[in-house]
Amino acid sequence: MTYISRQEVDEFRRRLLHHTDADAAMDEAGFGHPDGQVKFNVRPVSEEWRFAGRKPAYKTARANVQYIWRDSDGADRFGPMPAWFAQRRYDLRTAGLMLPKSAPVWASTDYELWNRIDAATSATGDPTAVSAWHIVAQLPPSVDERWWEWMVRSYIQRELITRGAPVAYGIHALAALDSEWVIPPHVHIVVAARRFRTGHRHGALMPGWAGSWHQHWRLQQAWRRHCGLSRVSDARGSRSDRRVPWAAPRTGM
Repeated sequence: MTYISRQEVDEFRRRLLHHTDADAAMDEAGFGHPDGQVKFNVRPVSEEWRFAGRKPAYKTARANVQYIWRDSDGADRFGPMPAWFAQRRYDLRTAGLMLPKSAPVWASTDYELWNRIDAATSATGDPTAVSAWHIVAQLPPSVDERWWEWMVRSYIQRELITRGAPVAYGIHALAALDSEWVIPPHVHIVVAARRFRTGHRHGALMPGWAGSWHQHWRLQQAWRRHCGLSRVSDARGSRSDRRVPWAAPRTGM
């Protein structure tokens, strides 16, 4: 667990908002609803997609993945990744890529999967075409940090991987000495919106993954259920039959 002093809290908060992408800053701050609901939102990844004030965090799937992984190396078709991606690595707890078992080997190489999805999206000639969906979901602050990645991976496996979707995730959090969260625990999930395999259907939209308002609602409800009650794995990796609430006291934080 990384702690910072009270004197540093205000400085970190100032830095969180001190860059040109206000949408990305909003993703990292302001979690926690007064009604107790777990915050969950879905944003399109597109060059110019707009609807009811919802903006994509970045224009390409690759850029969104590099943002949540805090990686500034390389470039997409719009240019180099911003240097501040890596400068924000202090809040990165863990990250990963999850693929269906039948995914080709190249899909796990660097950013090849996301490059191909972006290329297929660009080839449509439609600047509003969506290449991926960027989900941001609050992690219950009462949950021990040891369970964060298990919660995220089990949710992704059940709701997205089993449907054939490739997914990148990154868990972010930063705590202060007084137990107040400077950056409350949350996960970013980038889900491809298009078929990534080679063949005549390469680049085709896959609305069954996360591509409709109904799917967004389904994913949100599934996450809130997952945060309410979930099964715990034992040391051997099997699933316990005992269902436990995530409201257990936080330890080690």
